[in-house]
Amino acid sequence: MKFEWNKNNKQLSDGNKDGGCHGLAFPHLYGNKLPVLGRGYGVGNRSFITCYVDPSTESRVSVLGVSQIKEQCSKWQWKGRYSINYFVSSSSSTNPPLLLVHGFGASIPHWRRNIDTLAQDYTVYAIDLLGFGASDKPQGFSYSMEAWAELILDFLNEVVQKPTVLIGNSVGSLACVIAASESSQNLVRGIVLLNCAGGMNNKAIVDDWRIKLLLPLLWLVDFLLKQRRIATAVFERAKQ
Repeated sequence: MKFEWNKNNKQLSDGNKDGGCHGLAFPHLYGNKLPVLGRGYGVGNRSFITCYVDPSTESRVSVLGVSQIKEQCSKWQWKGRYSINYFVSSSSSTNPPLLLVHGFGASIPHWRRNIDTLAQDYTVYAIDLLGFGASDKPQGFSYSMEAWAELILDFLNEVVQKPTVLIGNSVGSLACVIAASESSQNLVRGIVLLNCAGGMNNKAIVDDWRIKLLLPLLWLVDFLLKQRRIATAVFERAKQ
């Protein structure tokens, strides 16, 4: 089924008269399987998002349990110091492997509804970034997008050892973009960005008058979050 939407988010049609799979990022997933990835496209002044669903297979989609994922995870030592938790579902397919990178506050089980479907045609890796999930959370470590991007590239180089398609969500997608831009060994075959996050410090970009107006407020937030008691209280509240 193909859903078409205009720029006002109103559905235009749900037909699939041409029977084509244009606009689909992974077209061979379409057929008798439930596809999980698509992409938007534009025609004239209309924007579209394509989504193909086979209702007959939807009820049979496998969802991995959190405990099942934890049991199948392995550990990898990054830089010989930090234990990184990762999951792999192997496939005999010759398609490039996939690496799933979660967003802020998430971990590998975030992908539990996607792994089995993707694993039908790909070898699927998923990783807990440093500071999340079952990976180490070292105190005093300088967490940054660049550090997570370096972690991703080292994981591809040492564990996957093949050109890989990166699939990131939120902050994970930003880390994937940085990793792809810094890769010099053809480690990244492609990237898929879901809910892509902006820069961690994009408030420093002050060429927009609206951001200039907000700068005092942003500076106040920065100051408050540097107070340990306040930051701890906010974090404890947010994680609930």
